[in-house]
Amino acid sequence: MIVKGGELRARVVPRGDVDAAARDAMWGCFEALYADVSRARFERDLDDKDTVILLEDAAGRIQGFSTLRLERHAHPDDGREVLVVYSGDTVILPTHWGDHALQAAFFGCVMDAVQRARGAPVYWFLISKGYKTYLLLARNFPSFWPRRGVETPAPVAALLDHLCQARFGDAWDPARGTLRFDEPLGRLREDVAPIEGRAAEDPDVAFFVERNPGHAGGEELCCLGLVDVELATSYTQKLARLRGAGR
Repeated sequence: MIVKGGELRARVVPRGDVDAAARDAMWGCFEALYADVSRARFERDLDDKDTVILLEDAAGRIQGFSTLRLERHAHPDDGREVLVVYSGDTVILPTHWGDHALQAAFFGCVMDAVQRARGAPVYWFLISKGYKTYLLLARNFPSFWPRRGVETPAPVAALLDHLCQARFGDAWDPARGTLRFDEPLGRLREDVAPIEGRAAEDPDVAFFVERNPGHAGGEELCCLGLVDVELATSYTQKLARLRGAGR
């Protein structure tokens, strides 16, 4: 799958098709934005995924990426099957913030997951130590949690607890709704997306900070977004508006 955005195009490929040169370029993007990271951990995270979204400029240079893994789980309440789209490392270099190629490609991936789900519920499982990633959820998903002014439904909370326990074990703090690691696994560099000005006044950003006060040190807020017909309708309309505006 290839999706055009503004100045970027998003190319969706199996993780096995990502060659050494692309891995080097992805690591360069990642290291530019995050501190307390290691190449070995980056490689482990990448190898854990099955799909990669590569963001490339007109010259074919990688300017960002995201990684995904599809997982089938039994809901802890009733055992019904749930399909989960789990996001790994995600980076867009600041010169391309606002380009919608990644969003459009990700939307295509989650809609493909719905086709594979054979009627089972589908959720995006996101962990976020940066407010911009959280806003991808808050700005695009009609149903997502945690969210300001809405209590997380008990079945959703139970599923999120199950997923976090299964993948992260003792790093999961259900009382805070975050992941805290004994050894830092990365944090945004201080000059990248500081929460100030208009960002500081945004109610969704304020909610993110309230729920994840340790974000600057690399603490991750754990979230779920429901992938359903309402999402398909709302995001298709949004994408059409963006393209109509030439963004």
